[in-house]
Amino acid sequence: MVFLVTWVLNASVGLLAQPKYDYSNPFVCTSQLGFRPLSPKMASFFGGIKTDELPEEIPFFIQRVGDRLPRKLDVPKAWGKSWFRYPYNIVDGPIEGDTENHKAFDPTPQYRGTLQKKETRWGTIWQGDFTDFKKPGFYQVETEYGFTVPFEVAENVYTRLERSYLQFMSDQRSGVDIPGVRPAENADDARLYSNESIYLPVAGGWNDAGDWRKWLFLTLGNVEALTQIIRFGHPAFKQRAINELLWGNAYFHHMVNDDGLVYEDVGGGINRSGDYETTWWNENHSGVTAAGDNVPDGIPMNGDERHIRENHNPLVQFLFVRHQALASTVLPSPYKSNCLVLADKAWRYSQQNQHDQRTLFIAEELFAALELFNARKESVKIERIRALVNTLLERQMKMSTGLSGYFMEAEASDGYRSVAFSAEPALALLRFCELNLKGFEVIQKKAETAIKSYIDNYLLADAATNPFGLPPYGVYTTPPFPKDQLFRTAGNGRFVRTFLHVFHENPIPHGTSATRLQLAYLMARAGKHFKNQNWKDSAEKILQWCTGHNTNGLCLYYGVGFKHAVPANFVNYNVPNGVIVGYLGTPEDKPYLETSHAIEWSSQEVWDVPFYYTIGLISYLR
Repeated sequence: MVFLVTWVLNASVGLLAQPKYDYSNPFVCTSQLGFRPLSPKMASFFGGIKTDELPEEIPFFIQRVGDRLPRKLDVPKAWGKSWFRYPYNIVDGPIEGDTENHKAFDPTPQYRGTLQKKETRWGTIWQGDFTDFKKPGFYQVETEYGFTVPFEVAENVYTRLERSYLQFMSDQRSGVDIPGVRPAENADDARLYSNESIYLPVAGGWNDAGDWRKWLFLTLGNVEALTQIIRFGHPAFKQRAINELLWGNAYFHHMVNDDGLVYEDVGGGINRSGDYETTWWNENHSGVTAAGDNVPDGIPMNGDERHIRENHNPLVQFLFVRHQALASTVLPSPYKSNCLVLADKAWRYSQQNQHDQRTLFIAEELFAALELFNARKESVKIERIRALVNTLLERQMKMSTGLSGYFMEAEASDGYRSVAFSAEPALALLRFCELNLKGFEVIQKKAETAIKSYIDNYLLADAATNPFGLPPYGVYTTPPFPKDQLFRTAGNGRFVRTFLHVFHENPIPHGTSATRLQLAYLMARAGKHFKNQNWKDSAEKILQWCTGHNTNGLCLYYGVGFKHAVPANFVNYNVPNGVIVGYLGTPEDKPYLETSHAIEWSSQEVWDVPFYYTIGLISYLR
């Protein structure tokens, strides 16, 4: 088990400063969700303004919630004798007693560990390993400088995330009144841009990020997460997940035309930065430059409706095929048949309307082909699968020095990077290996080698350069604005960052929770397939980063935990569960999370994407 306790140095807060968490003094943090008994557990520690005064080693103790070590306090005689502890300033004063043998401690700590001082590229940190503490219960970590918030050690600790996710999805329903969350909105969607006399029954489905626009490329991934809860989750959640899947899929089924073209989204507005065809993509994150729109009146067919965006987006096309094929494996008839009919129709359209061969499209086409082949073999030509696997393998870089195993765009023009779909090439190859198709033995061995290289020689190799084991955001051939932001060398004339670059000709300041959690999902799923516990442990540490074991001690899931950044969405107080987009990188490639009460979409926005990767991650950790 690994466990981290963190103290962070920040500028102290003046009287006129924007309200925010004060990190000038030491503080202690860990995962606010908790740990399974066999989870890795760590403790990390930043000393704030006391950094230079602190020793090389700092003891820490695991205590049951409510237990504390005696401290040397000046207690007035008027307090007298009482079985109540003195109630004021309860963590002030040095710990009293024999810290080596615990003889004077009452109560005796459950565990004693030591935080070791380290100098890292993120500053001075004390860290200690806690992996061998397995006793179920409710605990806090205590040091002389303070406590963590309470956390649990329990085998079923991740069911809280499943429950929170299902509530989040229910709260994201569009076109229906959700008492205590939001009124019925967008019940009148929508009509075509190309022919405004044609109305389609696309009310319903899910909003994204608390928005009013119903993106398919961001919300289709919820289908996979719900199928995982149905297959792997707590039995009490199975029917609820089926019901939620049926709700969302009803909308998706109306978003495909007779030819098999899958429409991109329902909303309004235009692209913020110009022409759709040239500015639609930002870091393989389609649609992010599209503007939102006002909520219409909810009255069907009176001219106030929003519009259906009819552009052919290959990402949306393949995601639709993939997730309808997946849904068919868990839904009963007649829903199963409906999913397969539409998946087949959309696949045939995709094969008649080719894409531009960017790596994301190839990975998504392979994923779609594999899931559809698994659900209905007649729809997919086996040689198309072979060609797509070979193309992805050709896009992987195999280096003898520096980082290796990462994927590139065609002709190695740039590294493959994506805000929302960071692990897709490797995940598609992993799905290929899981299916173990006959006649593919030689190419499957190559795919297995590619996955292992991607995780060991790229993700974990670079994760070792930071104190929390975070995998990289991406590789660059020509770093944008290198004088204004740091890029570390990846070897072989290429560069790497842990966090998304902020400065670019098409800026997209965006947190990397989705990036991290999809890479963690990959490592957990691959760890199960290849029986590699180290990969699963590395994945779990990323989840712990997101649940509070980070440089701010804040849980990014605000349906669980105790201390959070202020979440941001268009109905801010009416989405009671969710996960924020999370950490940006500073120009120096250090973690940054907005902790003031100001609302900033770049790190505080609530988003579906990291949440559905979380469900995949915990499904395969089990």
